[in-house]
Amino acid sequence: MRNVLIVTLFLCSALLWQPLQTATAAPPSELQIVVSVGPNADFLSTLSIRQKNGLAQIILRSPIGPASPPPEPVRATVSIGSRTFLYGYDGRLYDQNRHAAVHLPNDAAAELDRYVNRLEQVHFGKPLDWSEVRRMFKRMGYATVIDLETGKQFRVQRRAGSRHADVQPLTKEDTRIMKEIYQGKWSWKRRAILVKVNGTYLAASMHGMPHGAGAIRGNQFPGHFCIHFTGSSTHRRKEPDPSHSLMILKASGKLPETVMAASPYQLVDYFLTSLHEHDLQTLRMTTDGFALPPFLQEIDNVKRTEEIQTGDTADILAVEIPVRLEYVNSEGKKKEGRWVFHLCRTAPWTPWKITDICADE
Repeated sequence: MRNVLIVTLFLCSALLWQPLQTATAAPPSELQIVVSVGPNADFLSTLSIRQKNGLAQIILRSPIGPASPPPEPVRATVSIGSRTFLYGYDGRLYDQNRHAAVHLPNDAAAELDRYVNRLEQVHFGKPLDWSEVRRMFKRMGYATVIDLETGKQFRVQRRAGSRHADVQPLTKEDTRIMKEIYQGKWSWKRRAILVKVNGTYLAASMHGMPHGAGAIRGNQFPGHFCIHFTGSSTHRRKEPDPSHSLMILKASGKLPETVMAASPYQLVDYFLTSLHEHDLQTLRMTTDGFALPPFLQEIDNVKRTEEIQTGDTADILAVEIPVRLEYVNSEGKKKEGRWVFHLCRTAPWTPWKITDICADE
């Protein structure tokens, strides 16, 4: 079941908010914009716009270009009646029925972008720094955690933590929902979440492993778990944890643009982090769509064992990056080796993509 937030906009009227369980097909005069954290997410936010001779009709009347591939990643989905369009981060509107880009007038393109921006502000969280968050989400304070993939939510209390928030589910029902988010098994894997504190939705990241001490009786949670915000860190390191940082970017809606602007060396790090977290959506963002080699499909966790040697890539279109690392496969066997990443881009101003990975062990 999908969790959907519907925002209906009537021309020259106020915004009307309606929480719905499922999205309905838009009539030809109505335009629906849908935003989510990824194509497989069940948690959606929808903006419905009803205008006579408005943006929906302009889109339907606009000329279509030659056949082209769809935008990747997709920023938003636009529906008009039975027609579906994909909106990319490059501002391109793609007609899924005709497999081609729609050439919108400049004013209409700017209007569509404003609507998508407005919906993203509703759907994603604010990436406030931990120094500010800790004053909002004080010790013994309460918050609601919303998982951005499933839309499932539960209540927590912050009990401790100086570098991040150490929290516990309030009740056994909250614990049940949290464990359900992790498919019934506790895990150290990070997830992108929203944390609602006093009506403000914050971009954050959590893991799903009870540890340490717990003090809320009856919640059936053996310990506490950690929630990280922008600039927070683990108990062991002063620097932000890369996996939590990636999920915070995801929760703020900034991950696709960050990945698209990354250097090839940063892109390799994003790949390794998303592989470590089993985040298939982010893995797809970093590659050109090639199928992962079998040895990568069996990775349970992975980390670099040395810094990546960087260089000037301002004017080149292809680069090869060797990375030495250690990893654990699905059978629990620890291994070390060197992987060689091949990356390309079509022009100096286009995003880098990983095109191949070879194991040199």
